[in-house]
Amino acid sequence: MKVKRDAMGIQRFVILALILGACTPQNASHLPNPLLLPIYGTTSVLENASYNARRGKVERFVAAHHAQLIAEISGAEGGHLAQAYTLARIPETERGVVTSRLRADLAQYRHSQDALVVALMVHGA
Repeated sequence: MKVKRDAMGIQRFVILALILGACTPQNASHLPNPLLLPIYGTTSVLENASYNARRGKVERFVAAHHAQLIAEISGAEGGHLAQAYTLARIPETERGVVTSRLRADLAQYRHSQDALVVALMVHGA
């Protein structure tokens, strides 16, 4: 009986070793390393919290300065749009292209602050 139990234990160990071995980063695998799952989960939570905090700042800024942002997208002078870009983390090298895209869909952003927030967040880093 003891021999049978030991053989089953060895079989389970071999199977577990093969499964974990298949999950190592050196091998091409679609399975994540199960030992790293808690780290992946923690990282995801922190990234989501950071994104949500940034989005909240952008939402509050757009709500407080919507009219000025629309005017600046239309071509008026001011610093509100630059500040919105900074809050959304849009790189300075891409701001001209983003402004052109916002200008192309200006009618949509005039009527929806949420749409403007989404557009800013999509282009942010």
